[in-house]
Amino acid sequence: MNHSTSKILHILDAFLDFFLLLGTYEVSSLLRMHSPWGEAFWWVDVARFRPLALVYAAAIILIYIAQGEYRTFKRRGLVRELAKALLGNLGGFALAATILYVFQLSQFSRLLLVYYYLLSSVVITIKRLLLHRISLWYAKRRHIIARVLLVGNGNLALRYYNDVVKGKDVSAEYAGYAAQNPVVELPNYLGTVADLHKILESTRITHIVIAEETQNRSELLQITAIAENYGIKVSVIPVYSDFLSSRTMDNTVNGLYVIDLKMQETCDIMGVNIVVTDMDKTMTLLESQLEQWRGKYICVANVHTTVTAHEDAEYRYIQNHAVMALPDGGPLSQFSRRQGYAAQRVTGPDLMKQVLAVSAEKGWRHYFYGSTPETLQLLRKKVEERYPGVVISGMMSPPFREMTPQEDAQAVAEINATKPDFVWVGLGAPKQERWMAAHEDRVQALMIGVGAAFDYEAGNIKRAPMWMQKHNLEWLYRLMQDPKRLFHRYLKTNVKYLLWTWRSGE
Repeated sequence: MNHSTSKILHILDAFLDFFLLLGTYEVSSLLRMHSPWGEAFWWVDVARFRPLALVYAAAIILIYIAQGEYRTFKRRGLVRELAKALLGNLGGFALAATILYVFQLSQFSRLLLVYYYLLSSVVITIKRLLLHRISLWYAKRRHIIARVLLVGNGNLALRYYNDVVKGKDVSAEYAGYAAQNPVVELPNYLGTVADLHKILESTRITHIVIAEETQNRSELLQITAIAENYGIKVSVIPVYSDFLSSRTMDNTVNGLYVIDLKMQETCDIMGVNIVVTDMDKTMTLLESQLEQWRGKYICVANVHTTVTAHEDAEYRYIQNHAVMALPDGGPLSQFSRRQGYAAQRVTGPDLMKQVLAVSAEKGWRHYFYGSTPETLQLLRKKVEERYPGVVISGMMSPPFREMTPQEDAQAVAEINATKPDFVWVGLGAPKQERWMAAHEDRVQALMIGVGAAFDYEAGNIKRAPMWMQKHNLEWLYRLMQDPKRLFHRYLKTNVKYLLWTWRSGE
């Protein structure tokens, strides 16, 4: 059962968490009042901190929304859900602390914070697991759970049937199987793959799972094309799947993986065509297409640039005219995965690191355009230390004003004279994308806009810890580093993005 089927359920679930968190504050306050540790705590203190509890609860709800917790009722188990709640609430604390700092408000009692944090994590975990059970009961009662057609009759199909259909995945209902020949181990033989049209016409199917021992590209594409005509989801248990351009991996049970198949290679997010990719695929494309892409540019898209493009038709054209708009922002790759794509984050700093790491071997030359002379000097030193043999063909810190046509022509001539393969553009969005589009086919190298990557590599700014990057909280780390500059920007663009996802039903 999915929240996208009901906007009302989506909103009610968020409100339920909000009021549960407020109620948890009252219980935590009682524990604090009767705690043998700390100074005396009275009802007047409970009332004094109650407005701050509202801030904390609201901050945690924002974190849950950013993490996609209101997209589905399906849950993975007590330990995993408790860990997710502990992590989300920790992010909520950090966001609440930032809000309190920006508005110069007072702080909670430390002991009350501990009680509130632990108890709220437990309460939210219990609520999620209960809703999961209730949603399964409701789905079964109303016959709205997925109806699975299994394709295959070998060991892989038997494993899926035993581990998933008859095992823990009670949210799926088995409809039958299609294969060349029937086997006694599987019930309800419906026909061959050649009979797929007839099967889908005569049997209610919402999900096709391909579990064949031998898989070939033409058959998978044929099944996917037929299923999309019926609006049916298609997944494959991969034997090998390197030829697939768009896929998302969903772990089920006993180490069994299922990959969702799609025909599309990009995902439309607010009108921006975000490429479905990962770091390995991006690196392969760069190596194979570098010569063809000379004079072109790559955008590294996040929530800020996507919202800006949504509101600015010219900037949206620039994003979509790039050879790739990479999913830098965690919410973008997360949105793509919910659409059935296997998009993974490809951040500007990480991409620059990966390219620099293999450049000595490939013989690639690099030009860095943007930032300040001091940062470029530090950047050169760090790059030469970390990536021995890398050729830096040049660097340029343009003036912090619009350049005259003569100055611009001279800058292009200087860049091209150094014969770079990559021009890394660190002007910040949306300035860097506009600059790259204006210099398309003039700069004879592949231009990539990487935002703050120069500062990260130079050591001016620290990147978020890996656990924050993995859980789409890198924006929160940057906000804590520079709250006065980023608070208004994040508040404006992130809220608009969340409202758009709500309206789109995702």
